[in-house]
Amino acid sequence: MLVKCEERYVEAMAHAEKTGDKTLQDCLDRLKRWEINQKCMITLCYDHAPLSFYFEMNDQSGKRVMNGGLLYHGNPDESMAIQLVPENGWQIHT
Repeated sequence: MLVKCEERYVEAMAHAEKTGDKTLQDCLDRLKRWEINQKCMITLCYDHAPLSFYFEMNDQSGKRVMNGGLLYHGNPDESMAIQLVPENGWQIHT
């Protein structure tokens, strides 16, 4: 996994550790499994929402095959994304 927004990554990891929220690590582990299973590369990028990321999945030739968000739903929720079952923490949106 390539992280193109190191400052945001460090900030999100620190927040997750401080609050005891395991959802960020769960989502990162899930994305890493996608990389292994799909033989692809996932790149995390900055997202406008606090503590959130945009991601791209590229195949071995570099072609983008999927993109989405690793979004933080906090209080207040500033992710601008809809949840069918509202929950705090990080979620993958595609």
